[in-house]
Amino acid sequence: MNLKTHERGTAIMVVLLVVAILTVTLGIAVEYTATTHRNVQRSTSLQNAVAIGDGALDILFGYWREVCRGNTNLPMPTNSFAAVPLPTSSHFPNISNFSATRTPDSTGGHTVSNYQVQAVDPQLNVIASTVQPPPGIGQSANAATYNYLASADVMIPALRGNLMAKVRRVFQKQQLSPWNWAIFYLDLLEIHPGPPFTVTGWVHTNGDLYTGHNTLTFADKTTYGHDWTIGFAPGDPRNPLGSGPETPGSPTWPSNLPPALDVAHQPFGLDSTRIFNTTDSNPNNDSYHGLIEQAVSGYSDPLAGSRYYDQAGVKITIDNSNNLTIRNGGGMVVSSSSTGNDLKIYQTFKSAITTNQTIQDNRETSSVRLATLDVSKITNAISNGMNFNGIVYITDTSAAANGVGAKRGIRLKNGTVMPTGGLTIASGNPVFIQGDYNTGGANPPSNSGNYSTPQVSGYTRQPSSVIADAVYILSNAWSDSNSSAGLSSRVASNTTVNTAILSGIVPSSNNVYSGGAENFPRFLETWTGKTLTYYGSMVELYLSKQAIGTWGKGNVYDPPNRQWFFDKTFRVYTPPGSLMVYSYVKGQWFLAQ
Repeated sequence: MNLKTHERGTAIMVVLLVVAILTVTLGIAVEYTATTHRNVQRSTSLQNAVAIGDGALDILFGYWREVCRGNTNLPMPTNSFAAVPLPTSSHFPNISNFSATRTPDSTGGHTVSNYQVQAVDPQLNVIASTVQPPPGIGQSANAATYNYLASADVMIPALRGNLMAKVRRVFQKQQLSPWNWAIFYLDLLEIHPGPPFTVTGWVHTNGDLYTGHNTLTFADKTTYGHDWTIGFAPGDPRNPLGSGPETPGSPTWPSNLPPALDVAHQPFGLDSTRIFNTTDSNPNNDSYHGLIEQAVSGYSDPLAGSRYYDQAGVKITIDNSNNLTIRNGGGMVVSSSSTGNDLKIYQTFKSAITTNQTIQDNRETSSVRLATLDVSKITNAISNGMNFNGIVYITDTSAAANGVGAKRGIRLKNGTVMPTGGLTIASGNPVFIQGDYNTGGANPPSNSGNYSTPQVSGYTRQPSSVIADAVYILSNAWSDSNSSAGLSSRVASNTTVNTAILSGIVPSSNNVYSGGAENFPRFLETWTGKTLTYYGSMVELYLSKQAIGTWGKGNVYDPPNRQWFFDKTFRVYTPPGSLMVYSYVKGQWFLAQ
């Protein structure tokens, strides 16, 4: 073989080798491109499937929440959600041949399968269909979280067969007493103190929050359900559209805890916009004011069992002639001819109530007929063997229902010592707390400037609440005979009140300020230079119907030095009676294997 022939053979071999390498490289590139394309398509398909699953679970969340709300405070077992509607093609108009089923389906016959909500324990283990879910770990009757696992298996076409995404989300029904907040409002919340005012404890409103003064300090978590404005609400004369605009100032809050948007917390799990209707003929579904009213028979009652009249172990009504009717917890009238514990109830409350007393309320520009309840007689009777659940409902039924006409009220006196286990007083009327309350005795240390201990030595504060159309605080120096005199004759003295308050408000309107949360308890004295020490929790769920006089009139009161504190013991021991708020939360999200 000559040299030229050898060179030609070598060249051919090199060309063939290069062609082979290029062919292999091209094949690898084509396969890589195809694989990448398939992966991109499957990734896109997975994203689409997850998006469909998320949408289906959003629909499921709405139905789950409605079932929970319709059953108030009960944790619901899995079978409670068996009838929730399936998603339809109208929900997913861009998905061809959309269909859904509640049962698992791996054949590809349905777009969405395994569509359900299951009650689970805190570790997300599914529990029996008819068993109520247990509360979250470390919870109590005062606070609980119930967990549910929602599922939607989504199957859509993809390269090389169908693709399934098993989308899961935890739904949580959270139960919490509103007594866990220092201030809890269902409606719009305004806080505009003049002197420096620090709110210890949580603050929340389901509506809008308005803060307009830099003298306000939030010391803990502050949340709102709609919006927060550093300024003044519509109807407040300081609003830019009002008669006396004022430059607002920002409040102060912890550096890591500014006011923040939060979910709404609905009392008893019920949505007020859904269950209440002021235009129909049913008097039982107008507002949460029904909590302090007796239900009218013959009509459906969305608050049945939750009304304080229903909950009370002692029910007292007073008619226009000052006649008392006393009933036990079962609603049976008790009298001097009753026996056993019923006789003790009758004798105790008959002697503890004094009717037909009158004071002047300058905020209402009217006299008010009072029935006075001597709390000490209840405490003594319980110590001597009288038994009831610690909830007293007492109302003068002759009050004008719309606030225009006869004014009636309930006064609480001699309430320094509460029965062991606490006491709740509820009324459809305004309630007037006179003097030190739940302090263990007169002149507790707080009146001397030691605001960390608002009770006398040796006394344990009891969980107490006052539930009413409005709540007034009358000082230790209050005198009925001076109530109609000028403000200079109504001079308050240092007073301490340790109780939760659920009360109504008169909202800002027509260039008249509501008085704000700083005036949530109402006053009728000049407190200049005097201190009101308050330990408790203030909750607003409705507008006042009887005490409807507006804030800001002359000759009504001068504000106290406010030493107000959230009572942290309420997070462990709540006052007698069931009062809960609920929120419904979309929790943990994940894809199942």
